[in-house]
Amino acid sequence: MHLRAAFFLFWICCALARADEVALSFGVLNQQSPQLTAERWNPILRYLSEQTGLRFQLRMGANVQATNAMMQAGEFDLLFSNHNFRPEYDATYRVMARWGNAPIFGVIAVREDSPLRQLSELEGRRVAYPSAHAFVAYAVPKTALRKAGIREVEVMAANQEGALAQLAGGQVDAVAVNSRYLTQYAARKGLRYRELYTSAPYPDLAVSVHPRLARDKVQAIQQALLQMRHDPAAAGLLESNRFAGFFPASEADYLVVRKVYKALRD
Repeated sequence: MHLRAAFFLFWICCALARADEVALSFGVLNQQSPQLTAERWNPILRYLSEQTGLRFQLRMGANVQATNAMMQAGEFDLLFSNHNFRPEYDATYRVMARWGNAPIFGVIAVREDSPLRQLSELEGRRVAYPSAHAFVAYAVPKTALRKAGIREVEVMAANQEGALAQLAGGQVDAVAVNSRYLTQYAARKGLRYRELYTSAPYPDLAVSVHPRLARDKVQAIQQALLQMRHDPAAAGLLESNRFAGFFPASEADYLVVRKVYKALRD
């Protein structure tokens, strides 16, 4: 009887300890509104929690600049972004997996009814960008415009969603955007568009980890991320996000991203 009581007390203590365990902060780049970000990521974090026994908390700043500042201060244990490859931030987080296995492209697009047909016609025109920190939605198309000698009028939106909304509403002449978000937004909102520029392929955003996280936790999280696409229990989650799952990735995969960011700064 005493043994059973002792075991029960031990189980209660373990349960309480787990409940009091500080959640790992999972920072996500502001590509969409907070509501859409939560709809996409909270189910993923619940899945990771079920698989690893760890707790996760979705975190992001009020805007891209705030999220980048939090990243620079090391406030995130895990991070979904590619802004960490910018020279001023590229020091801490290390790649552990990649979203999907398909490349992304930087796209400059106009509405289908736009009279603009060539990139050169964007001279002096209003072009919406999600932010000056974006990779395929700013650094890549901006470099292409500079090489072509085109000086557009920058219009900064809060995120990819906001930039596309400005194009859809006729507030700008063109938009620079991540190809994945362009196709998703067009399907959801019925936007009909035409591409004036499409970049070379680049790796999609990475999940990276702060070095303070214990090695056993990193391994458990990485394994759960990579196994998600093979797990029948995650099939509905992947389908709802039109998502193939997470794939292996390394620092070397993002050297090309670092190179573009550095070239734009220089």
